[in-house]
Amino acid sequence: MKLAQIQMRVGPDKAANLRHAEALLARDDAGERYELYLIELPSTAAAASLQAAAALRSRGRRSPLAFLAHTPAHAYSAYRVDAMQYLLLPVPPEQLDALLARATEPEYGPAIPVATASGLRVLPFADIEYLECTHHVVHFHLASGEDVPSLSVRVPFAQVAQPLLTDERFVQLHRSYVVNLAAVSQLAAGEFWMQSGARVPVPRGREPAARTALKDYPAASNPLCTGRQGAAIRADRRRWSHPRCR
Repeated sequence: MKLAQIQMRVGPDKAANLRHAEALLARDDAGERYELYLIELPSTAAAASLQAAAALRSRGRRSPLAFLAHTPAHAYSAYRVDAMQYLLLPVPPEQLDALLARATEPEYGPAIPVATASGLRVLPFADIEYLECTHHVVHFHLASGEDVPSLSVRVPFAQVAQPLLTDERFVQLHRSYVVNLAAVSQLAAGEFWMQSGARVPVPRGREPAARTALKDYPAASNPLCTGRQGAAIRADRRRWSHPRCR
């Protein structure tokens, strides 16, 4: 499989081609993390690649792992390190598309840890409709209808929400709310109408920014939206952000 095939699907700046297992671990040592590890098992160095995958797991890396091989001989070893997929080369385009789609499913997607009165909860981004901050408590409203309140926080709301705001799905137009645009059904009368039926207020004067956010969301969430267009959308969102929660 050529790197160009991956870049065509996820964007030219979102795929790194590392030729040796040692290079992968060196990148990890340097603090670089990836959302998907696609590891080829060459006939002459399959053991080294499998050992690198095992090392990633031992370091706590939970991003999905997929293996490409010329033979099924190493499939058992691959699944022992929690492989998501084991594909035989050459990989048909439809199998590659299915692999990339599966890697973005909630099971493998990003999640945020939340300290609650009943213990630590880990909430997938895809399950969160919106956040609401009231009296130093952040309420994580889920698509299921559940409200997960955090323990009292002593840091700005934007700091709590920062992991979500790095994801193109989430936007903060109100100082006390962060909204998952993927869970918005419409914008009407100064409110986001959520798919669950909840209503999230949009401050007066922010409706144009809200309409722009909804219009740009499909483009911003598209992995092929890079360069000037993607940078402009992200810059607009930073200007809209409200850093405080009162």
